[in-house]
Amino acid sequence: MKRSLLILVGVLCINFAYSQSKMKEEERDSLIRVIADKLEMIEYKSAPVERFKLYKTENIYTFLKLDTATGYIEQLQCTLEEDKDGTVGIINSEDLSLLSSNAGTFELYPTSNMYQFILLDKRLGRTWHVQWGIGENKRWIRRTY
Repeated sequence: MKRSLLILVGVLCINFAYSQSKMKEEERDSLIRVIADKLEMIEYKSAPVERFKLYKTENIYTFLKLDTATGYIEQLQCTLEEDKDGTVGIINSEDLSLLSSNAGTFELYPTSNMYQFILLDKRLGRTWHVQWGIGENKRWIRRTY
């Protein structure tokens, strides 16, 4: 319902822009771009997005927990042994969001190496090379350029 209302408002704004005969073509195009950008941002912010996501690794006991708003990554271990179940370590504790923390900004993608993933900032296109591992010195993240 909300999305339909936004589309209707956008169409009405675009029709209004085209109906203004005194407005130059460049001004109309600019106005249409601004309206389209605003509608896209409203739709992005109103879409239900998961704040936290779990990613399977090829290790049956290991998962990666990603905060999709900040880029925080924890390595989780799931086992039947109580003393070994839970968070194994932090891969990234630095807030990677620049201006605002919106859920759904970050996503993990596996590589052909079972221990490595690519972290993508879906809004700005920035990427990080991520590795999980059993030992603390085997877990790291670094910015790629």
